[in-house]
Amino acid sequence: MDKMKSSQNLILIITTTVYSFSSMVSAFFMLGSQSLIWFFISAFFYFIPYALIVAQYTKKYAHRSGAIYDWLKESLSPKAAFTTVFLWYSSYFIWMISLFMKILIPISVLIFGKDITASIDWFGLSPQIWLALFSILAVLFITWMNKRGFQVIFRFLHISGYAMVGLLIISIIGNLLLIIKNPDQVAENITHSITVSSFFQESSNRLLSQLPFFIFSITAFGGLDTIASLADKTKNSRTRFPRSVIISSFVVLMLYISGIILWSCSNNIEELRNATSLHLGNLMYGVMEQLAKNLAVCFNLSASHSYLLTQLFIRYTALTMGLAYLSLLSSISYGPLKSLIKSTPKIFWPKFSTLNKNQMPENALWIQSFLISLFIGLLAFSNTFLSELFNQLTYMTNVSRAIPYFIVAASFPFSLRKRIILKDSLIIKNNFLNYFLSLSVCICIFIAIAFQIYEPLKLGNYLNFSTLLLGPVFFGVLSHFIYFRLEQKKALLRPSKQNEDNRLM
Repeated sequence: MDKMKSSQNLILIITTTVYSFSSMVSAFFMLGSQSLIWFFISAFFYFIPYALIVAQYTKKYAHRSGAIYDWLKESLSPKAAFTTVFLWYSSYFIWMISLFMKILIPISVLIFGKDITASIDWFGLSPQIWLALFSILAVLFITWMNKRGFQVIFRFLHISGYAMVGLLIISIIGNLLLIIKNPDQVAENITHSITVSSFFQESSNRLLSQLPFFIFSITAFGGLDTIASLADKTKNSRTRFPRSVIISSFVVLMLYISGIILWSCSNNIEELRNATSLHLGNLMYGVMEQLAKNLAVCFNLSASHSYLLTQLFIRYTALTMGLAYLSLLSSISYGPLKSLIKSTPKIFWPKFSTLNKNQMPENALWIQSFLISLFIGLLAFSNTFLSELFNQLTYMTNVSRAIPYFIVAASFPFSLRKRIILKDSLIIKNNFLNYFLSLSVCICIFIAIAFQIYEPLKLGNYLNFSTLLLGPVFFGVLSHFIYFRLEQKKALLRPSKQNEDNRLM
């Protein structure tokens, strides 16, 4: 069976999965150069420690396909592992619905040069119906591709990675040209970037008031869990995958830092904010459009050439975003599902766990796609109640999505104490340092969760506050019930298996 063989491709995939060009640009737009300190804090106290924990877990369990479940089953317990994986999968399931409903936006920008999703009224059908139809087609397409084998997922990630590299090259060259052509403006741009007021309301230049950005910077480093679930599909994964994770984590940090510095030197952030068409939803397209316009002015391009350059920048950005959506959806529609299936014996749901000739759980993938399509269809024809219900489901998974990372980090000292991971096979031999990594990640995630819960309470939105608290409780109780039923079924099956063995003796 073919596996990912190239270390360079693996590092590219991990880097471009975790790194987000959109998050880098948003960080510059929201906080200017002040965002750098939050990226350093998030990197050194959350991301790099978490990457080292993931690297050491994958070094031990890279040959297994259960990912997070395998990590936690021995260090904590099978029940805790199942509950964690169930929380992880549930949050990704809800997130997949949202992502599939956004995938038409970059496709629209790529084809038409602008987002027309809100104005499509072909054949008398509303834009909402068309959005749902295209989203469901995307669900079916991703599922059809995934069932053809994990190499398809790697191919999506690979192509998306190269597209992102291309976007980085365009933005780097474009910004460097602006700096070269306008060297007298660099100092002024840096000053504006350092002194600019925070994008967040009720915040100032004091660090504590900028806590919302700390949460944003932590989420900018997401994606390691999904890639780690594909570790068993990598050749020589016990050595290559952990090494690639560690190298990629430092590359990601450098890309964020250098990107923010470069944009701060070449762009006036106040002028960029004053552009009325820019907001966080269309920011990635907006800044690339503005970059093209600034380059056109610098090189005295004609109106037609300026328009052409702008359209090239916008549409390539849309192409990159579209490929990023496809690769992300391809990986998260398989990785968490695979871990959930592997966390229970095949005998409990044989139709779900059956693998096709490409070693993919095809039945489970199609059932998942049906449920996602059903949700999308209901939302397309929804009334206010259903829309609000989905919003609350999203809120329920916000905290639930962070808890698995907390549990993974918290479980690491237990795996050391139980000598599950032997000292000789550890990347970091010092146990005290390993405990510090675990504690650092847990504190960062705790702060992020606490702020998520406190924010709606501060704004007086008690429904969202209650839903955030209810989410982990609801999914935890549901996973407990499912696990209890599986244990009951296991107990009932055990005597029949013993009787069968006795007959064979």
